[in-house]
Amino acid sequence: MLGIVSFAAASAYLTRYCISAANTTIQRDLEFSDSQMGELMSVFAVGYLLCQVPGGWLGNRFGTRFAFAFLSVCWSFSNVWSAMASAFQMQWASRFSLGLFQAGLTPISARILKDWIPLQWRGRSSSWITASMSVGGAFTMVLTGWLLGQGYGWRAIFSVYSLVGVAWAVGFYWYFRTFPQDHRSVNQAELTLIRKSDRSADGTTELREYQPIQEDVVTQHETSHHVLMLNMLKCPGMWGLCVQSFFRAAGYVFFVTWFFAFLEYVYDIDKAEAGLLNSLPLIAVVVGSIAGGIIVDWLFQVSGSKWISRSGTAIVSLSVCGFLTMASAWTSSATELSVVIAIGALFSGIGSPAAWTATIDIGGRHTAVVMAVMNMAGCLAGVLLPLLLGNWFEQIRETDGNWNLVIYLHAVFYFSGALSWILVNPLRTIEDGHAV
Repeated sequence: MLGIVSFAAASAYLTRYCISAANTTIQRDLEFSDSQMGELMSVFAVGYLLCQVPGGWLGNRFGTRFAFAFLSVCWSFSNVWSAMASAFQMQWASRFSLGLFQAGLTPISARILKDWIPLQWRGRSSSWITASMSVGGAFTMVLTGWLLGQGYGWRAIFSVYSLVGVAWAVGFYWYFRTFPQDHRSVNQAELTLIRKSDRSADGTTELREYQPIQEDVVTQHETSHHVLMLNMLKCPGMWGLCVQSFFRAAGYVFFVTWFFAFLEYVYDIDKAEAGLLNSLPLIAVVVGSIAGGIIVDWLFQVSGSKWISRSGTAIVSLSVCGFLTMASAWTSSATELSVVIAIGALFSGIGSPAAWTATIDIGGRHTAVVMAVMNMAGCLAGVLLPLLLGNWFEQIRETDGNWNLVIYLHAVFYFSGALSWILVNPLRTIEDGHAV
């Protein structure tokens, strides 16, 4: 199940970020400016932001099996629309709809983790999903840059990428089941293991009697929406998660939107080389995410402390990332900059499983909604940063400005994300504030 969900995360990035690798090609073909391309990348994040909570609700209401497959088909057709559109307004609408349908990816994935994965393995499991996202992003940059360099048109590339999501949806719906007890390959021992509780306050581990997970879905509706939102507003940890999500996403968004064009503009390299160098920080995030999952679970087993495992890991990793990102501005070539910034991105990746596991801890039985709210904060960065960079790139190119300022801003994002983790206490649930 983890492999299936991870593949969905990777394949979704084919359609999400192919526009970034084809940025300058689309500009020449359709006569769009940097600011207009920034708007196209931003509007995806607008749709992605608006439907985070509805996407999580869709998974709870209709089951993760139907909801995930349905959304994958829809976002694939939205990308076909992008491949066909020429007018700016049509491109804008297609990218907006792509964001709407991909918004359910993260909250539904988090719900699947909660329903299928035992507590002690959620760090590693979430690391595979977050790593798969960066695998998809890196693969998209390399493959798209190479295909464009070979003379293939961006419209044909977009269309072929869309077929992957449709094929995945068919396979997922055929094999997957919303609840593990409904899958014929899951036995009673596995069901018991899935429902094993985390460590109690006195440090002991108890095994609770297995309860059908359908009851968990039903009880979510017993908490009214306004009470749930009020609980989230009153929870400092929720605020900390949202702030760190914004700044971590801001750092990552640069790699998957404007870094490809940054390398072309600053170092005047070809598309194949730009795609390869653009993939380095994304691959590093993959390695960091997998390592972070192991670190999060290991620290929890050794210390018995969720704060050390989650918040401590994130504070250290994001601080190191900030310093290395700042140092990348002092390099002298595109390769040197990409390598140093990739090492920093590795530490950023280490913080990703900490964010997922802390959100599951705080969200409890409302994990899908809480994950959606946290992800909305990250989406806000996806809305603002492409617009900011699109306009800023135009200004720098027109005035021969300092490109290093873009890198310094990138470093500030990671330092700010590290500071926000001070507010996060994974021992308190969003619903009742009691230690868990």
